[in-house]
Amino acid sequence: MLGRPEFDGRPHGFLYKHRSGGERRGILFTDGDVWRDQRRFVLKTLKEFGFGKMAMEDIILNDAVSLTSIIESLAKLGPITNLHNLTSIAVLNSLWTLVAGSRFDLDEENPKLKEILSILNDLIRNSNVSGGILNYLPLLRYIIPNVTGFTVLNQRLTRMSQFFRSEIARHKQTRTQGEFRDFIDVYLAEMEQSSSNISCFDEEQIINVVKDLFSAGVETTNNTIGFIITYLAVRQDVQEKVHEEIDRVLGKEVLPCITYKNRLPYLNATIAEVLRLANVGPTSIPHRAMTDAILLGYEIKKNYTLLANLRSVHMDEKHWGDPKEFRPERFINDRGEYVEDPWLISFGLGRRKCLGETLARKSLFLFTACLLQKFQFTLSPEHSNPILDGIDGFTIAPPDICVNAIKRKCLLG
Repeated sequence: MLGRPEFDGRPHGFLYKHRSGGERRGILFTDGDVWRDQRRFVLKTLKEFGFGKMAMEDIILNDAVSLTSIIESLAKLGPITNLHNLTSIAVLNSLWTLVAGSRFDLDEENPKLKEILSILNDLIRNSNVSGGILNYLPLLRYIIPNVTGFTVLNQRLTRMSQFFRSEIARHKQTRTQGEFRDFIDVYLAEMEQSSSNISCFDEEQIINVVKDLFSAGVETTNNTIGFIITYLAVRQDVQEKVHEEIDRVLGKEVLPCITYKNRLPYLNATIAEVLRLANVGPTSIPHRAMTDAILLGYEIKKNYTLLANLRSVHMDEKHWGDPKEFRPERFINDRGEYVEDPWLISFGLGRRKCLGETLARKSLFLFTACLLQKFQFTLSPEHSNPILDGIDGFTIAPPDICVNAIKRKCLLG
């Protein structure tokens, strides 16, 4: 299903339009020519600014190092309860540098950013991939707006749009004709060139494209890092093996970088096992049949909604043997090398697979390596038995935990 273009559509449901001002805009929930044009433009432009290149690695690494310094300072005060908030800003920074040409200082309080990240978290925690009841009975928004959550949803969506609208306005005021600082500058120039009525490059589009990049860029990667820390805090034996490998390959002072990736097979296997077991995105975003079709013998009518159950693949007993067990060794071969398994499809498949997979994989590797090079994570007594199923929503978030970050002394460094 994921590989067939006739299933590449997105549903027409009420909420998918309402989230972007009454029309389907952006990248995540559009299809057809609009989606193709926007996606092509986004990928091309971000690549020109270093997306997926060495420059990107340096940006991520800089944020990972800053994060370890902040955690070190906080750890002196006792157990850390807000690790999820700290990592979200650090994860966002690399993408936001390309998109908006600015960075958020991890050391400084940024009330506006914290508010937007909080709103984003609330939106995702209080929604699901089916769209919820308002998607199927939108009339209820007039009858019981508070009970259906429509009132609060509107407030959150409005505040999110205001944040991105102000960022676009700032770029308009400060940009120089012919000079491009970031993705927004290039998009504004494209809007000027594509001023015809039929163009899909306009102000409402850029607001929703940037919002999609912001949302997708921080949510899943940050949740996965949270799950990595949680699983390793629970499984000290696995964390000890990762520490041993990092100490042997990197030592105490050498910063992790992508060139060391193949020399850290157990770290790669641990990240892969968390991706498999945590299932941050347990299903695909809804697909829509663009035409009548047959799928595995079933008659699929045009406009039917389809969901790919990625979790069922990751938990398939016939393939994995013991899918409920947290066992990174399943990704290690007899020669001690990391081996990718085609049944691990956390980023989806086909043309609608995750746009930011390259950035996400680099971020997961570099952040995890930096954090585990410097710290041993243990659970504080009040969170000694976290529920590893996570917290439900549009994506699955790691459980709220309180961790001790103990600074490590590398024995081999």
